Amino acid sequence: MTLINDRQFDEFFRPYSANVEGFYQAAYWKLSDELIKELIRRHLAVKPGDRVLDAGGGTGRWALWLASDQNVQVTVADKSGAMLERARHNLATADKADQVELLQCDLHDAPHLPSGVFDAVISTYGVLSFLDEPQAVFHTLYRAMRPGAAGLLMSHSLSTALSAKLSRDLASPDELRELVARKVVRWAPGVPPLRAFSAQDLTDLATTAGFAVDGVFGVTTLVVPGAEDFGYPYSEISQVSRALEDAEFFRTALELELAASENPGWAERGVNLMIKMRKPERDS
Repeated sequence: MTLINDRQFDEFFRPYSANVEGFYQAAYWKLSDELIKELIRRHLAVKPGDRVLDAGGGTGRWALWLASDQNVQVTVADKSGAMLERARHNLATADKADQVELLQCDLHDAPHLPSGVFDAVISTYGVLSFLDEPQAVFHTLYRAMRPGAAGLLMSHSLSTALSAKLSRDLASPDELRELVARKVVRWAPGVPPLRAFSAQDLTDLATTAGFAVDGVFGVTTLVVPGAEDFGYPYSEISQVSRALEDAEFFRTALELELAASENPGWAERGVNLMIKMRKPERDS
């Protein structure tokens, strides 16, 4: 099922690439970032010098963090030329830039992406939610990873989409029924339709591709962003982001989120979901 055509894709990501770095200035997103970083440290299990694929890595901010924090080599694979142009700009003045390479490709079918070489894969925030055929991309990632490699992939959460449409947007019954049936959400006129997943959806995609699944985390499950946190450039600060500007409150919230991430029954509460999967040591 095609969500957006190539023209619509480019029309969205061209302006988005210029603004995306500022989007994460809101304190809620800083909390979400710190939670993701700690989950990567705990669950990706990479060693210095390992090769990591950042699937849909866009502007390279996660690749640069991985190169600095984990001392790994990172390949950013992204379909958007505008996002990769922003990545080249970011790399030009960054430390560890020599440990990051950029590859423009469509992960649905990426013949230029090498097979069996990556020691780990990440995909942060809503990359999976833009895909026409998620199953094809899981197969691509399986091919690219070496046996024993781990992956941490994120998506938009179906349960959170339903909750927001019911309680915040007061969506019509027809819109709610369509969301349940298609698992595609429309947030705003300028935002493309996006796929929303349950933990079981992600698990099914991974296992069908041949992966073993170690769990699904919610990011975040306790702290709920305000509507203002999705409105960059920010004209208002949400109540939760204002509270998170206090360092002690931020630390406490992060501690609670990390503890909650170990509870598999809470994953569906996540604003985003993160699946942890492994390619078996022996390729079946």
